[in-house]
Amino acid sequence: MAVAVGVSAALLWLIATQVDVHRVSAVLGAADARLIAAAVVAALFVNLPLSALSLERALAAHGVKLSLGAALGATVGHLALHAGGTAVVGKAARALYLSKAHGVEAAPAVRAEVTLLVLKLVALLVLAAAGAALARAWWSAPCLVLVLGALVAWGERRGARAAALSGAFACALAMGMGQLVVFTLALRSLDVTLPAIQVLWLFPLCLVGAKLPVSLMGLGVREALVLLMFRGSVPAEALLGATLLFSLTEQVLPGLLGLGFSPRFVARTLRG
Repeated sequence: MAVAVGVSAALLWLIATQVDVHRVSAVLGAADARLIAAAVVAALFVNLPLSALSLERALAAHGVKLSLGAALGATVGHLALHAGGTAVVGKAARALYLSKAHGVEAAPAVRAEVTLLVLKLVALLVLAAAGAALARAWWSAPCLVLVLGALVAWGERRGARAAALSGAFACALAMGMGQLVVFTLALRSLDVTLPAIQVLWLFPLCLVGAKLPVSLMGLGVREALVLLMFRGSVPAEALLGATLLFSLTEQVLPGLLGLGFSPRFVARTLRG
């Protein structure tokens, strides 16, 4: 936890030394509130239910039946821990909650969480490969075949049920697309336009990097990667502002929402 906070703080400080912080503040101050509100709606009322559905499907892939309502409760309840620590902490807490509160055996609960992590990474890589294909990058098709082939082989080796696994992957893909929408809305709220193909190709790679368990909610890592990947396209201050809005919408606000459900989540986990 302390290391993650330190990494995020160090990266954000380094970024602050490379941009005009006052200009970033001015850009954010002029943001279109309506588009930010649309981004919040997409994050909370589209991506969050999809996350719950993906959990239900991942559990089903490992032979566990859990209602969608219970999956939503587990997902919302773990948000604060997920946001306040690292993804590993949040996922471990949710697996423990499922075991204690819903009687899910520890092994399939952990396998479901690992499955979700893999599926989300693969979905982002598929989106990036699709963007590269549209940009006519020669390597995109072989990479896409390789990634999907590896996913099928990985699922078969673990005995996952194909239909449920496909459903979980569809949710992961939809969530990745939802994140692209949120980032695009953040850009447009600051009156910034980037080619759609460029966003489809590069932003998923930034999200993959931000999933590395080395920072707090991916903060610092995500911003640094966006500035690196999109450098020269638009002013760095606008890129940083849009990425901070994305982080606020996709990470901070859901974490704050989760605080309201954390007491019950923790109590049921401890009570078992």
